Amino acid sequence: MPIYEYLCRRCRDEFELLVRGSERPACPRCGGGELDKLLSVPAAHVAQKAALPVCHPSGSGCGRCDLRDGPCGL
Repeated sequence: MPIYEYLCRRCRDEFELLVRGSERPACPRCGGGELDKLLSVPAAHVAQKAALPVCHPSGSGCGRCDLRDGPCGL
């Protein structure tokens, strides 16, 4: 049973959800069903304390890309 990360299109809340079988996920905050599945960075042991880069569909970026042309798609 995988855990997925979602972004709700209605309230813009980001959340994780355990999805079983053919369940249709809904936003726990507003109940909305229009969700974007986010790409997650897998958990990995790293020697540094720095966070792994993640770009969000909101366009906030990972800090390594040039947002003038949009998120890098990392």
